[in-house]
Amino acid sequence: MENVTPPPFAELKEGVTAKDLREAISKSGYPFQAVVADLIAASPIGVEHRARIQEEWTYVDRESGQVRSIDILADLGFQHGYEEPESDLRVRLSLLVECKQSDFPYVFFLRQTPPSESSEFPDIAGLDVQKLRVFIEPASEGGEDDAGGDATTVDPSEELDEEEEPSSFWINLRDALSLQEIPFFGAPAPFAISLAKVFRKNSRLEITGEETYRSLTLPLLKAADHLRFLSTPEPDHPLLFPRIIVNVAVVRAPMVSALLHEGQQGLLSLPWVRISHLEPTKSPDVTNLTGAVRYFDVVHESFFPQYLEVLARDAEEMARRMHLHSMEISSGAGFFKFEDDQEFLVPLPQEYERLLEEPCTMNLSKQASALGFRMNEAQEGAVPQDIDLIGWVDAYDWLNVTETGI
Repeated sequence: MENVTPPPFAELKEGVTAKDLREAISKSGYPFQAVVADLIAASPIGVEHRARIQEEWTYVDRESGQVRSIDILADLGFQHGYEEPESDLRVRLSLLVECKQSDFPYVFFLRQTPPSESSEFPDIAGLDVQKLRVFIEPASEGGEDDAGGDATTVDPSEELDEEEEPSSFWINLRDALSLQEIPFFGAPAPFAISLAKVFRKNSRLEITGEETYRSLTLPLLKAADHLRFLSTPEPDHPLLFPRIIVNVAVVRAPMVSALLHEGQQGLLSLPWVRISHLEPTKSPDVTNLTGAVRYFDVVHESFFPQYLEVLARDAEEMARRMHLHSMEISSGAGFFKFEDDQEFLVPLPQEYERLLEEPCTMNLSKQASALGFRMNEAQEGAVPQDIDLIGWVDAYDWLNVTETGI
């Protein structure tokens, strides 16, 4: 083949070869980011919901004020409620994504119990309230109450006298909507309290949590903070635009979870782990030093398509519930009715609205759940009995439900 002189803009210098350049680009992570963006575009989020996908989405760091970027933002809206004039919610889902690849493993430190007592996932932006004040039917003579005495239920549409006034409590919006019943928003994957990265130092392997904190935890949570700021409700606007925010790191690297097995450290590879991050407390209450718990998911590239399918399905159900209870969410108040041992959230009757002026100090929460594994328990995949081996779980069959609760 004849030697062809490349044009000036194609001439490589300083001993750089095309082979070296391809290798450097491959290791940089930018091609992997494009692969992940294409996976989102080809998923139900991209095809059925026509998500807008923005690579290198910029945000303002809440601490330094500097402009930074996150690999991918996928943003979409749900159509629920547009045909219902009484619904003033226009729910959106925003997926914030960081992409990482490495030959060395990421290590997750699992716990068998949930990181917080009540559900704090997902982030919900664009609302004036994160809690609802809920009233319950008062008890009076004629039936049997929870303590075994006489009680009857009172129709909230009827006028109340002072002796029949109901009690009330504050409840997390996620608990009010029973989001723990929806697989993706309940306990779809094991919880990890911390995440670290393996690296080689001389001939030894060591791990560091600092690198993952700076490259994954901070970018994802700070980008979410900026998105929350952008979603602040406009005063006097007739509509609300709640935004479900999900943070996820997609990795092309080994994922190894550490958990105790009969007093020894067992190793188990999982394709999806949910990481908890404890924020510093801002409360002056010396009896409660626990800050808010925030979350992000870490998902292996090979599992990401299934992750997106479950997210699309379950976010649709969450949006449906929010539209179903748009009056309660907009007003910040509701009423629990009990029928056949089940609770139903309904709008607060007008005659109860005067009670909103009275103080309420009671808080109610539903117990959060957690997903755990035992090293000697047969799972989908392989879990070895030998503590020196690494087992794995390659399918999360509990996610494959045909329908979610109402």
